[in-house]
Amino acid sequence: MARFNDGAAMTSVVQFTRTYLDSILAEERLIDAVEPDLSMDLWGEKFASPIMTPAFSHLKTFASERENGMCEYSSAAAQMNQVNWVGMMKNEEYAEIAETGARTIRIIKPYADHDEIYSRIEFAESHDAFAVGMDIDHIFGDNGRYDICVGEQMANKSMEDIKKFVEFTKLPYVIKGVLSVQDALKCADAGVSGIVVSHHHGRMPFAMPPLMVLPEILKALGPDRQMRVFVDCGIDSGYDAFKALALGADAVSAGRVLFKGLIGGGTEGVKAQLEEMNTQLRQMMAYTGCSDLSKMDASILHIPSCY
Repeated sequence: MARFNDGAAMTSVVQFTRTYLDSILAEERLIDAVEPDLSMDLWGEKFASPIMTPAFSHLKTFASERENGMCEYSSAAAQMNQVNWVGMMKNEEYAEIAETGARTIRIIKPYADHDEIYSRIEFAESHDAFAVGMDIDHIFGDNGRYDICVGEQMANKSMEDIKKFVEFTKLPYVIKGVLSVQDALKCADAGVSGIVVSHHHGRMPFAMPPLMVLPEILKALGPDRQMRVFVDCGIDSGYDAFKALALGADAVSAGRVLFKGLIGGGTEGVKAQLEEMNTQLRQMMAYTGCSDLSKMDASILHIPSCY
């Protein structure tokens, strides 16, 4: 069996996620269909689309051509009125993101030092963050030990820890990296405002595609759930977004697909990429009779029995 750290298992996870997404088919519903409205309400605010930016970190590694890629894609989200996410960064870097005016969800690593977590939450609050949260899928590294990320020690997080983070902030608190019913229910019990169903681009070998476990999570949470459920990983088009939304996700984050626009055109390139995805989503909603996001449901989709 290929070792995870040689990249083979991660590649397999990413490829299977792509294959699973592509296998999901949709039926047409054209009679009485109208042009759809893509707008989304989230935590008391209205956005133009349920397609969000990803919680990128370390863009100097992945998009070294850009002087400040995170500010550029955040500016695109602000101008498009779409929710913005950012990942690991120092407080002074987050201050630059805040200046773009994007409604930003700041994801904080699961640091061993809880004072560091609280400090970054407080800084996000003081700089008008839309929400804050943590990516629990960065607790462990590929050796099965607590991760060390950019020299910072990570550590396990209990339900009691998460409850304390939720209670500490006045903002909605999001847990990113949920890939099981068990963790979703624990998040709900901890009072979390939202979860991101995600395998973090294949950090765990043989991880299931987020859309495969999403229906199970939603069923377990029940129809009266208060917690919002988002999805990322493999959302490369508005067609992918449509499938996730029809399966019950409240919103999705595009990911590495935005690199093309960012590297080639900065803010304008990301805006063009987001607009293309919005157009694809609108197309699918129109062809399937979904006049707005509330009209989407899984009966539109057909998943091959081999899955």
